[in-house]
Amino acid sequence: MKKWRKLFAQALMIGAGILVSLSAAAAPVFANADGTTNVKNDQVTVNPVHGVTPDAIRGVDISSLQAELNAGVKFYGYDGKEQDILQTLEDSGVNYVRLRIWNDPYDSEGHTYGGGDATLANEVKTAKDATAHHMKVLIDLQYSDFWADPAKQALPKAWKNYSFAQKKTAVYNYTEKVMKTMKAAGVDIGMVQVGNETTKGMMQETDPAKYMQFIAQGVNAVHKYAPGALAAVHYESPSKDSFAKIAGELKDNKVNYDVMGATYYPHWNGPDSKLIGAEKVITQTYKKKFAVMEMSYPYTTDDMDGQPNIVGSISNPPFAISVQGQADAISDVWKTVMQNGNGRALGGFYWEPAWIPVKAGWDNYQYNRDESVKYGTGWATEYAAKYYGDAGYADQQDNVEEYWGASSYDNQALFDPNGYPLQSLLTFKKMITYNYVSKTAKKPVDRYKVAKKSAYAYTFNGTNDNFTFKKAFSLSTLKGYYKIDKAADVVKSNGTTYLYYHITSGKKSAWIWHSYLKKCPNKVTKTTKVNYKHRYVVKNKKGNVYGFQGGSQDFQFVTLHHLKNYPHTHFVVSRKTYVKKYNGVTYKYYYVHSLSGTVHGYVWHGYLK
Repeated sequence: MKKWRKLFAQALMIGAGILVSLSAAAAPVFANADGTTNVKNDQVTVNPVHGVTPDAIRGVDISSLQAELNAGVKFYGYDGKEQDILQTLEDSGVNYVRLRIWNDPYDSEGHTYGGGDATLANEVKTAKDATAHHMKVLIDLQYSDFWADPAKQALPKAWKNYSFAQKKTAVYNYTEKVMKTMKAAGVDIGMVQVGNETTKGMMQETDPAKYMQFIAQGVNAVHKYAPGALAAVHYESPSKDSFAKIAGELKDNKVNYDVMGATYYPHWNGPDSKLIGAEKVITQTYKKKFAVMEMSYPYTTDDMDGQPNIVGSISNPPFAISVQGQADAISDVWKTVMQNGNGRALGGFYWEPAWIPVKAGWDNYQYNRDESVKYGTGWATEYAAKYYGDAGYADQQDNVEEYWGASSYDNQALFDPNGYPLQSLLTFKKMITYNYVSKTAKKPVDRYKVAKKSAYAYTFNGTNDNFTFKKAFSLSTLKGYYKIDKAADVVKSNGTTYLYYHITSGKKSAWIWHSYLKKCPNKVTKTTKVNYKHRYVVKNKKGNVYGFQGGSQDFQFVTLHHLKNYPHTHFVVSRKTYVKKYNGVTYKYYYVHSLSGTVHGYVWHGYLK
């Protein structure tokens, strides 16, 4: 068995469904032949990612889950105890699940095609569990009986002889059926994806003017029967030019979608600049929301069950092939999406993090292969070959016949081969940024008083890079006028920037949103020229000579001279000015200059005699 396994240093490419040769790259081996591993103990470092707020989609695609559970696969929590995988995902910061649905992934005798047995009935079970764990659900409608991607978009068997008009109606009616079924089950539908990776067509129609009518029908049904959900379209190989072309065709064909979804595997679809280019076209030019529908990354090049993996080894990997590298890949993709979306970025989904072997170990290959035939836990079964062949995809028929078997995704999972969560799964929680200081703002020199007594002052609980607000005291306790210690622009979890001022009042010290404070400026109320014959000298040496910086209705006192330095100087008064200070009291000031002309400015009249 070991010798057989070593012959497969190649893997299936998930998007195209064809065999891809990947150059060897040095990487540590984590799993032994019997499936034992210690990778669940590998620690990771994850920094908060600006833009990844609590509301950002931090999703996973767990479409194969029910097939795994039906086959007896068990999952565990971080404490090593068996628990509902949805609880582990929730504990890890996941807030969304994506579930693909195939119309009828069985042959006429009831044999499963495999691929996670993604039936409506199975996905309803997972969707209900996700909703119970406070997650929203994205429904991925592929309008096929098995894998739909750029290499194949096979019609459902039941629609094979439909006319074009009948196919349009079928898309609408099927979408309606799924929406009603999910809603009747109490599922929190957040988004519905109409078609899967329809870059080259859909339902065996390649003319955009035609197949986009299918998409339009699905989108219209989503808006009618799941009115609170977003309607998404989905394409792979994102780039500025390719997505500009697609978005233009969608617009020309009047497809009223809400979200453009992209497939983006860093090791296949990178670098990030391609994703950024696609995202900016969609969010800036077409004003649509944007999300990554699929991404993943291997934590090892080793195999867990004797079945060749989708990704064997990678030449020049963009991240280390390790649990830390897996965490870095997740963090990087979310950072790229959330920081380049012009306020329209939603987040993303990690593809099949729980698709692990039914029984770990190379020597269990035949067992896993047999379980795949029973429960659909592998990439495909032999029964899918005829479906593709009948649909005219001879190359896919050969592909299925040669490579059907157990899990081909175990080395990209976020659980080890025995169902224990990897620390990389916690990236979804650790990368959340609640609030952060984007920059230090210019500190105002004015005095301020409270404008909204029912509001609160806050301390920043955490670091400037990621913190939560903690109530410090009610603004009703502040009675006087206050100088601002410092100022900062704070980006809150909703993505909006707010200006905060920091004040200190006795033992009280906290941050206040600037709109809860009212600036109290100094104002000139009256100025009169005078021509006093007598001269003035200093009466109180504690005073100063000031300049007025600013306009007459909002200025600050700037100290120019100290009167103590001019005890015998004679001053000439040329005008008197009445100033209403920040505290509301009016004071009379003299504008003076020394006989030598070296000193001039404003002095409170009480400091002179």
